[in-house]
Amino acid sequence: MSSDDPRIDWKAVERSAEFRELIARRRRFVLPATIFFLAWYFGFILLAGYAPDFMGSSVYEGLTVGYCLALTQFVMVAVLGLMYLRRSEKVYDPLAEKAAARALNTENERPAAGSLADNVTAREEVRR
Repeated sequence: MSSDDPRIDWKAVERSAEFRELIARRRRFVLPATIFFLAWYFGFILLAGYAPDFMGSSVYEGLTVGYCLALTQFVMVAVLGLMYLRRSEKVYDPLAEKAAARALNTENERPAAGSLADNVTAREEVRR
């Protein structure tokens, strides 16, 4: 099922409840996760620039607060990535399958080109 498949009414898919739910659920995770990570990252940068004494304080034999906070950047990427993968498996993939099934079902339910039902459907789409 490619994006240029003429058999599928992509506008109808975009308007479907399943597709809208998929987009809304993904946005509810991705947007806060991105904001959190960027705040964490820029907080680290600000601390490095404006609190060098704090960032240079030793935690354990040459290991500084700055190094520890820098390493947490990698941990945060891994944690957020794993959270997204888990959510994708359990929530997004089933919703994507429903939206794809709906797209294929609406493809089969579409009236033949040139029929009276096709003309009525076309007029309804123009009104929207």
